[in-house]
Amino acid sequence: MMLPRYSWIRFVVLSALIGWISGARAAELPAEADLRPQMKAWDLGPRSQGGRPTCSVFTFTGGLEFALGKARKKGARLSVDYVNWAANQEREKARDGGFFSDMWKGFARHGVCAEDEMPYGRKFDAERKPDEKAAAFAKETMALGLSEHWLKAWNPKTGLSEEELASIKGTLNAGWPVCGGFRWPNHAAWKDGVLQVCGADEVFDGHSVLLVGYRDDAAQPGGGVFLIRDSGSGEDRAMPYGYAKAFMNDALWIRSGK
Repeated sequence: MMLPRYSWIRFVVLSALIGWISGARAAELPAEADLRPQMKAWDLGPRSQGGRPTCSVFTFTGGLEFALGKARKKGARLSVDYVNWAANQEREKARDGGFFSDMWKGFARHGVCAEDEMPYGRKFDAERKPDEKAAAFAKETMALGLSEHWLKAWNPKTGLSEEELASIKGTLNAGWPVCGGFRWPNHAAWKDGVLQVCGADEVFDGHSVLLVGYRDDAAQPGGGVFLIRDSGSGEDRAMPYGYAKAFMNDALWIRSGK
């Protein structure tokens, strides 16, 4: 059914206004933000997932580590395998890796323990469970008031809108890392540490990385890059805004406090 002419005019004007506001907010942001110095101060450096398909768990755990670091005013390395175990308590069938939404459900119900209380294993063990000490530590983390905030709901058929990209940059500038899931190149190419943009027929679903900053750069596709912490390589690298706009499936950040 077609809208009446005056309703259509209102719709167009409102859409233009929202776009203008989003653009204005993006223009107000500084040209760069980098959370890695704070991570370094908390001894939260890059980690490698090894041969396991746990990129999303490492990414989510990195977001938890930062949020808990802010709540406690100090850093602590958290257990990736505990996060994986907790997520599996919310699923019908145990798996290695998975969706951020399952991991949040697992954390909300079971908390998270320190890495040394349930160290990351070279292989996935579906029968492995946390001991009493790990469970007691994890219970304390549930009382710290962490909350989930979605900047883009999971959709492997769309990338980022301009408004979503601006929201991610705003979140990073406000001091919070962003967990991101992506369609990823079948054969990733890097130039000077920056992921190269490829075609839609050259990606698979998918890979997750933690966004830990951004840097505007007119020479890069989309006008800049996100700084990414990649457990696949165990390194910090960069991704053009243009790549995220084409292939970002979902975006989540975790907050402590009000």
